[in-house]
Amino acid sequence: MVSKIKYIYLLVLACVCVQAKLKYKICVPLQYIKLCQKMVNTDTQSKTQIECVAARDRVECLSLVQQRQADIVPVDPEDMYCATKLPNEDFVLIQEYRTDDEPDAPFRYEAVIVVHNDLPINNLDQLKGLKSCHTGVGRNVGYKIPLTMLMKRSVFPKMNDHSISPRENELKALSTFFSKSCIVGKWSPDPKTNSAWKSQYNQLCSMCEHPDKCDYPDNYSGYEGALRCLATNGGQVAFTKVIYVRKFFGLPVGNIPAGTAEQNPDGYSYLCVDGSKVPIKSKACSWAARPWQGLLAHNDVLANLAPLREKLNELARIGGRGDTTDWFTNVLGMSTKMRHIADVAPIRPLEYLNKANYTEVIERGHGPPEHVVRLCVTSNVARAKCQAMSTFAFSRDIRPRLDCVQQATQEDCLKSVQDNGSDLASVDDMRVMAAVKKYNLHPVFHEVYGDAKIPNYAVAVVKKGTSFNKIEDLRGHRSCHDNFRSFNGFYAPMYYLINKQVINHDQCIENFASFFSAGSCIPGINDPENNPKGDDVSKLTQQCSTDSNPLSCLSEDRGDVAFVSSAELPSLDASQYELLCLNREAGGRDSLANYATCNIAMAPSRTWVAAKDFQSGVSIAHTPLALAQLLDTRTDLFNIYGEFLKNNDVIFHNAARGLATTEKMDFEKFKQIHDVISNCGNA
Repeated sequence: MVSKIKYIYLLVLACVCVQAKLKYKICVPLQYIKLCQKMVNTDTQSKTQIECVAARDRVECLSLVQQRQADIVPVDPEDMYCATKLPNEDFVLIQEYRTDDEPDAPFRYEAVIVVHNDLPINNLDQLKGLKSCHTGVGRNVGYKIPLTMLMKRSVFPKMNDHSISPRENELKALSTFFSKSCIVGKWSPDPKTNSAWKSQYNQLCSMCEHPDKCDYPDNYSGYEGALRCLATNGGQVAFTKVIYVRKFFGLPVGNIPAGTAEQNPDGYSYLCVDGSKVPIKSKACSWAARPWQGLLAHNDVLANLAPLREKLNELARIGGRGDTTDWFTNVLGMSTKMRHIADVAPIRPLEYLNKANYTEVIERGHGPPEHVVRLCVTSNVARAKCQAMSTFAFSRDIRPRLDCVQQATQEDCLKSVQDNGSDLASVDDMRVMAAVKKYNLHPVFHEVYGDAKIPNYAVAVVKKGTSFNKIEDLRGHRSCHDNFRSFNGFYAPMYYLINKQVINHDQCIENFASFFSAGSCIPGINDPENNPKGDDVSKLTQQCSTDSNPLSCLSEDRGDVAFVSSAELPSLDASQYELLCLNREAGGRDSLANYATCNIAMAPSRTWVAAKDFQSGVSIAHTPLALAQLLDTRTDLFNIYGEFLKNNDVIFHNAARGLATTEKMDFEKFKQIHDVISNCGNA
């Protein structure tokens, strides 16, 4: 009897386990969690359940899948590469996303070289000196893959000049190797550098439709444009992908029937790696390929894979109809062009990438010693984020590689930059000027904010319905500040009052307290390091409470004006508050949204400093600037500005929305403000 009961118990337990396996968790970036809920609530014949797990972004999703907090995540090949770099990873690719046009193709696309039949060459070395046509800068088949192959040739110029950036090394090598080219696009995320490079290496634009612009749109750029450049604009070699070659020459491909040819295919051939030529009508000789996108899972999913695949295939069919493309695109990662799921034999991501020779393309270097840019951080969390940024940026062909150096304090980081132990360190607020002066460093790039991607501003916020229009109207009233010694809450309003001769420079703290005679809240002003003489500053703290936030001070009617950063304005109700336009001669008020034209002064954003001159600084800044540019509209891939491991303002402020070079920042003005306030009376 006991044996029978035990058997029944084990049978029930087995059923429970099987049932448990019929529930899977898909990880999605937080911004798409509602769409994910919409997807999982879609009626399907499959009874397998899918649950949505929210993560900061796809980078965090990989970690959650590895840690078994989620089971699957849609990925690009570059994400697969990042997955291979996680310690103790056991990821497997369980499905590929393919196009309706080529549902049976082994790769998303294959890179090829196309030449005229009568071109007298029989090896890749003889490409030297030819006129080349490319899809665009930084793209796979027209730029990265050709470079990966060509740099192995002894005739190709070396690309390890550390006096210039890796991207400039590439452009310089290509301009030396080819006599003329068309390589459009943004060569640098810094507009000034982009313009300078296009002037210096202008032969790389000379084959384009608009050589002076050398950017999209251009009739001789893109997959077909490169072929058009070859056929009608004097090009001798084109780098593109197979499917567009066949379309261009009117040949069938996959499920696409033969069409109208732009050129006769009989006049062109594929150039193979061994130097041989293959007719365009024949099977192409590809030298590298880009793998399909797909679904990555942890190894435990393989124990009961069929129900999951069945569910996902059904969801893909429903989503691919076009009436639910919101979750089809943003949750599953598919599109109207890529809506066919292929159930493939589970394969480890590194093996999958190697099959297409794509690992080599991702890991393409520039020759030893490889150039790195060393970012100094001051915490374990910041180091973890820096390392994640490094792997992510490297997978997306952003060079130089980002390296991470950890020091105990910000001061230690600044000294490390000065002593060439690292290349970049960040400084906040008015400390930028002190760091520049003390360590002989140079500002290189800084954060920008909001949709307009502009710096922060120091602003004065007042309630609607009050009568304040200029600084004098605030005499005898109450003020709220964010921090003693901060630019927005202290330096900017204090300097403004002194500069406008509203208060005297001597004994400025006393005079400030007399101006706001009804009391203020300046957190930190009574700390020993800020008030070493023990002066009576009670009037400047009498409006403080347990919540020292200046906007709370204003909303709770403990103050009449709040001096804050424009980054804090989104938290306010625009129907209740306005800005005081102290930068306007006539004063006045304006809406919170217009802080760029209604403020006290531009504020120094969090800024990264280097010990190099400006030109080298641009090279050093290329990796973070290019990373910010790539993620500008794709925070779902990696939100470098958001919360990280439940910590705020890690490396970048949460409120930041981009990075920009510092040439438009008035650091001399900041220095002037710093010097005035630092030397005014007992400040």
